[in-house]
Amino acid sequence: MYIVTGYTRGRSSRSFEGRYKGIDDVRDVHETLVIKLRRDLQYFVVTGDDRDLVLWTFDIPGYETHIYSMIKETATLMLCPRIDNSTYLLPDASILGDLLSALSRYEYRDMAYFVKPLSREFVIKALRATYDSAMAIMMKMLMSAGRARGIALRILMDKVNYAEESINKVLKIWRNKGYDIDSSGIENAISSVKAVLSRRISKN
Repeated sequence: MYIVTGYTRGRSSRSFEGRYKGIDDVRDVHETLVIKLRRDLQYFVVTGDDRDLVLWTFDIPGYETHIYSMIKETATLMLCPRIDNSTYLLPDASILGDLLSALSRYEYRDMAYFVKPLSREFVIKALRATYDSAMAIMMKMLMSAGRARGIALRILMDKVNYAEESINKVLKIWRNKGYDIDSSGIENAISSVKAVLSRRISKN
């Protein structure tokens, strides 16, 4: 079986799955036995092997944009590529709990699959894009560090420390799975943010 993602907008689930999705089904990915050769679709083989990558998708009743934005930032700082608005690729099931905890206050439906990509290059490209997005978030934190005062400094430092821990952990997992990227840029960015915050906190 395959999971298909990508540009499926405007196409019913029946065209992929041979059936219409029910009201309780997660909508943004489709299970299929047939590959359609289109460049705007990405396929993953469902393996059921917990040593493989994890494709995680969720639905929230209604369109709560702030929740999707929160998950996007959380996943980005965990270097989990966003496949679409509500679907992410994780290097390992061990980090799924961190994403689920971010949704714990909301009603949601989700599905997780152990998968192997048909296109390794797609994963590499998506991971690099996620790395660039994480760098952009760290640069915003650096700008915020120069303006933050009082308790905001402590909160920002906690956020940076959490991001550093998550990034280091997930980079190691990606490398163990055979996906390696140069992490020096984001490591330097984190060090810069922490240095600025430490100086600001010491003066308060």
